[in-house]
Amino acid sequence: MVQLINRIKYIVVIFLSLTLLSACGEKEAEAAEKEVAIAFFDAVYNQKNINKVIKLSSIKFQKEIKKYKTAKNLARRLLNLQFNSVEMTTAAQKTQIIDEHNTHVTMTVVFTGKRHDGTFKDFKKIRLVKENNVWVVDKIINNS
Repeated sequence: MVQLINRIKYIVVIFLSLTLLSACGEKEAEAAEKEVAIAFFDAVYNQKNINKVIKLSSIKFQKEIKKYKTAKNLARRLLNLQFNSVEMTTAAQKTQIIDEHNTHVTMTVVFTGKRHDGTFKDFKKIRLVKENNVWVVDKIINNS
């Protein structure tokens, strides 16, 4: 009888330990809006991966992106930027929280890229929104 009680205690201790350890695991960190902006343009220019671009876009913006079929075509036609390779940084941002379900950020991404043996600088202003608690690119804002 004592052995049975000790075994039950042992099983309960193991169960509680496993429960506590699994609760201590970190949740996957949600990507900050700056990281999403850089990942979006990296997928266009460096990875040339239209599927990744689509995953990093809002549902509304995905429809527009799919029209371009390839990352190279998207870069040339929608973004009007052509680089062989590019480095990116994000500049000033403005977050607007309208309510708990409507948050968006306007951000400028600065490009330093190589093209035809020359180095060029350019920038694009974009808007990111939160969809299902994840930041995604929603719009390329015209620089004019």
